Amino acid sequence: MDLSTTLPQPSKNQDDSTFSKKKKKKISDASEQISSTSFTDSATLLAKNIRTAGLQIRRSIASEVLIQQNSQKWSFKKVL
Repeated sequence: MDLSTTLPQPSKNQDDSTFSKKKKKKISDASEQISSTSFTDSATLLAKNIRTAGLQIRRSIASEVLIQQNSQKWSFKKVL
């Protein structure tokens, strides 16, 4: 989806004559354009990284819970 030819819409406070006098800027620099493919790829990579981080956090929390449970079992056995 190429958005380089899309014109900005006038604000509700702005009348059409004022808007038409303004210089319409078209992004011509290729480095400033964002293609839908690169946006999709970036979003996909971000989602993958978030999932990976979530799994690592989940494993870390599960390990901590197991350590605490085992620690409580050992302290309970020592008391008896």
